[in-house]
Amino acid sequence: MFTVRPATADHLDGLVALLGQREFFTVHLSRSPNDGVLLVGLLDGQPVGDVWVSFSPAPEAEVNQHLSGLPMLVHLEVVSVLRGRGYGTALIRAAEDLVRSRGHSRVVLGVGVTNPDARRLYERLGYVEWPHGHIATGYHAIGDDGVRRWFPETITMLVKALTAGSGNPSPVR
Repeated sequence: MFTVRPATADHLDGLVALLGQREFFTVHLSRSPNDGVLLVGLLDGQPVGDVWVSFSPAPEAEVNQHLSGLPMLVHLEVVSVLRGRGYGTALIRAAEDLVRSRGHSRVVLGVGVTNPDARRLYERLGYVEWPHGHIATGYHAIGDDGVRRWFPETITMLVKALTAGSGNPSPVR
């Protein structure tokens, strides 16, 4: 059975064992629930995916200029052998429900321009591209060599207007 819930320190080792990225999970667990919520997808009680729901200002000036105050979904990930089974969709739906429960009617996410599979998923779920072009951004992470460094990325922002409780999209303006 697949369930989604807020992650706790008890999920850390399972997330890291499957997805790596100890630094990401440790930092975001410490930021929950003030800056956002790390949701974990559990298959038969074992972590298999996650999404960070950020309620803090985005690090990208362009996002804050055009979408100030909107919650942002970040770092949706499902272990590779389980992709395509609806777990990513369930994580997004749970994140949208959380956003809606906090009184927001829209949500934003960024998708790498080199990740067409994720973009198709988001568009299928009602996300639409914003009209302001790509953003050059990136993230800090520990590389395969064990060194923490900056990984540049170009992303497109996608926005979704949420309807009350339905999980179905409404037009984005």
